[in-house]
Amino acid sequence: MHATHDTTPLAGALSLGILAVGLGGLALGVPWAWVAFPVGYGGVLPLALGLAQRRREPETLTDDAGDDALATLRERYATGEIDEREFEARVEGLLETER
Repeated sequence: MHATHDTTPLAGALSLGILAVGLGGLALGVPWAWVAFPVGYGGVLPLALGLAQRRREPETLTDDAGDDALATLRERYATGEIDEREFEARVEGLLETER
């Protein structure tokens, strides 16, 4: 999984929290405090980052789809497949669907 600028603060905050719970438990003499490390870093952190990534993906997919359609229209206009009037009408149609 690639870290992005959006998930870096989340990863940092979770890592700090897991570390605080684990070391705090060890310092207080809690016998099973070491479990916080594998559960936190092996389960909670990847799960939280995966959920954060999943929540952002639909936005990215719709932006890419609109960009691809516009790029295709530009290419078709540049090669002469469609004229300027048709190009303008289709671009306007794309812009209306984004609203």
